[in-house]
Amino acid sequence: MNIRFYNIYGLVSLFPIWIFRGNLSIIDILILFFLFLLIPFLVHFKLLSFLIKKKKDYLIYIWFAFISFYSIDQNLGLWIFSGNITKLFNAGTPYLNSLIFSLFSIFLLSTFFLLLKKNGLKIIFSFVLVVFIFNSLDSTKNYSKFPPIVVNKEINEADVLNGEKKLIIVFDEMSGFNSEDNNVENASNINNTILNFYIQNNFNIYSNAYSLFFSTDKVMSSSLNFITDVKDYENINTKNSKQFIKKSKNYFIVNELTKNKLFDMDEYKNIIVHQSMFLNFCNHIKVIKCFQFNPFNRDLKFLKGFNNTRTTRYVSIYKNNGSIFSNYIWRLSREFRFSDSILDPEGEKAAIEFIFDQIFESVKYKKTNLVFAHILVPHIPYGFDNSCNYDGSKSIDYNKITTDEKRSRHNLEKYCLAVYLDNFLNKLKKEKIFNNLEIIFFSDHDSRIISNSINNVLFVHKKSKSDNSAIIKDKISLNQILYNILNNGN
Repeated sequence: MNIRFYNIYGLVSLFPIWIFRGNLSIIDILILFFLFLLIPFLVHFKLLSFLIKKKKDYLIYIWFAFISFYSIDQNLGLWIFSGNITKLFNAGTPYLNSLIFSLFSIFLLSTFFLLLKKNGLKIIFSFVLVVFIFNSLDSTKNYSKFPPIVVNKEINEADVLNGEKKLIIVFDEMSGFNSEDNNVENASNINNTILNFYIQNNFNIYSNAYSLFFSTDKVMSSSLNFITDVKDYENINTKNSKQFIKKSKNYFIVNELTKNKLFDMDEYKNIIVHQSMFLNFCNHIKVIKCFQFNPFNRDLKFLKGFNNTRTTRYVSIYKNNGSIFSNYIWRLSREFRFSDSILDPEGEKAAIEFIFDQIFESVKYKKTNLVFAHILVPHIPYGFDNSCNYDGSKSIDYNKITTDEKRSRHNLEKYCLAVYLDNFLNKLKKEKIFNNLEIIFFSDHDSRIISNSINNVLFVHKKSKSDNSAIIKDKISLNQILYNILNNGN
């Protein structure tokens, strides 16, 4: 086997196709090319020259086992696959599971090469080359496939100037005023502050609202279809655990909502949606604009304290590749505070002001009467410091802290969200939009810090032209409240 074949094998195995998929500048691509191809290939070349000279054939085969696995991982994205394979002997964390899978795979490849030697290299290289070509032609992970801001041209000229406008925002994973998260020192002051905030802004507050489910997909698919009973939801189709939901074919969207009675209502025209990648609400004829949080958007603005650097962008785009190695680098870079993450959900929290600015512009848009948003805040991982700036160190230690510390941090996240909401509502007031705007804020489920909680959630409602506030203490599901407000006007 000659050195030329070894070099071609190394070049194909190490080539980083992912760097062309993240909306990067030419300079960024050149930097990453240097870091992820030129330097590794020089190491490959020098190492093989040394091992050939020393006649260490067994080490050559072990090295090729390593770069072959690296190549397959880079081109197929084995992170999720490795986690599924190692579930039977769960090591405790996804990182340990994937490490076990990686070491075992490299061991099998090494054994294969040591037994078949040159023929083994030819066989595996054929597979590596096919996988490389397939990945080169596959565009599913390309930035160009990210859901664009969609404008439905068929109905965007409808006149809704004379109708009342409604704003609905769902805050993901936020506990309510009477949740188990109140059993820590900072809860009382924070709850009172948030309660006063909603009272001052004329919201009716459902202090004992609860969620029927602990998962976002079930909550959203039931509540937006006005299903108010768990059994009614489950009996729609007993073969499915989740109704009106399907897996998305788009790499950048996890699930699609297939039915939405709220959007079907005759009174709503030209709906604008702001969403995360977890659940797509935009496949509806009335949605004229769809904003999905886009971590590749170069115009993103982040909170003070966020490491908005090249390193953050590089490791985040690399992780988007879905490979085991990219997840290791992404995690280690954050662990040692070299970077933060622009991906969901960390990126949404760090860009919360930017998202509220987008929603503000949507509310100002005169040809819509419903703006709907689902935001992954205050969803874990945590990210706010005591000044409500961003602190990326809090996003990596969830499994290392106590239950009480988790509750304290969750309460702080709720407080900081209220701070940014206050800024948002003040902008609406300044533009004289707030008074005539009907607003509904609710959370899909509580913090889920403990299992089998009472699932107490936020639900507040400001009527158009309201000049007072009320606290409703009845124990009632968010699905029932939403149904009552939207169908009965209560």
